[in-house]
Amino acid sequence: MDNTDETEAQDDELTDDEKEEKQYAEFVRMADQSLDRFRETHTDEQQQFIVDAFVETGEIPTGEAFGIDAVEADVVVAAFSQHLDLNVLRQHGLNLQTYFEHVDEADYPALRRAAAKGEWHVFHGHAQAIAAARKTGTAFAD
Repeated sequence: MDNTDETEAQDDELTDDEKEEKQYAEFVRMADQSLDRFRETHTDEQQQFIVDAFVETGEIPTGEAFGIDAVEADVVVAAFSQHLDLNVLRQHGLNLQTYFEHVDEADYPALRRAAAKGEWHVFHGHAQAIAAARKTGTAFAD
């Protein structure tokens, strides 16, 4: 049995939650590598330009001109999303879908900036308010 078969056999024995945690850990590892490379290869001004573009558009600029591979950008966004879902929203009984049902699109840039800065407390407070409103039935009230 080679390492791939052994890993697959071990994965088959994991619970769904354990598989999700393992996948999340792999995304985090890959995202960390991409972010480290980004910090090492881009000046502070270039980093700020790219963060500002992400905040404004929701997309990380990719391509040779930006020195960012599209797959790396996708991995970083996926890791942020998974972190938000697993480590913030679930604590408040929410997931990405239920959370964004209650977020005004005008707030997206501020939330993307908070995510880029790692200011997860912003999301905790917001999620807590949404969860409370959902519980009392006032979440969709005008």
